[in-house]
Amino acid sequence: METNLLDSLLDLEEQFYNEGFRLGTVDGAETGYTEGSVFAVEKGFEKFVEMGRLYGKALVWAQRLELKSSDSTTAQPANTTDDISLDPSICKDMPSLPAHSTRLVRNLHTLLELVDPATLDMSNTEEAVNDVDERLKGAATKTKLIQRAMGEREESSAQAEPKDMAASGDGSGSIEDISALNIRH
Repeated sequence: METNLLDSLLDLEEQFYNEGFRLGTVDGAETGYTEGSVFAVEKGFEKFVEMGRLYGKALVWAQRLELKSSDSTTAQPANTTDDISLDPSICKDMPSLPAHSTRLVRNLHTLLELVDPATLDMSNTEEAVNDVDERLKGAATKTKLIQRAMGEREESSAQAEPKDMAASGDGSGSIEDISALNIRH
């Protein structure tokens, strides 16, 4: 009789381990799915916000370049002056752009094609996600090329802090606080 009692005590640790493993697997699957879904929505939102920002820049550039269908050297992109709801008078108040070059116009056409929201696949498949990633990367490259050609400064997608605010501290004067230090040039 003592062997049965001891055997059940020895099996008790394994029973608790198996029960904990089973409960942890179920809970982890539910939590993992929820956290993964939230992460996917956040990352998707970030990508499409950046696409929208680049699309807005491209539309303004197209207005400022005044791409017209009468231009015999290039074809008009699908989403420029005729199809957009941007009031062209706003762009007239902006600084003029350098002379048109065919390369600049071609890069702008390509950028408009890459970030056109009507052609973006919103399905949750691996191919669609890869397509959006590739288009976003290509659009960022084209944006840099256009900015350089137009003589505009390049901006990051996130709003950067001003240089004088980037190194601010808590003002406590502690050794870790560098806010009181002046940068020497």
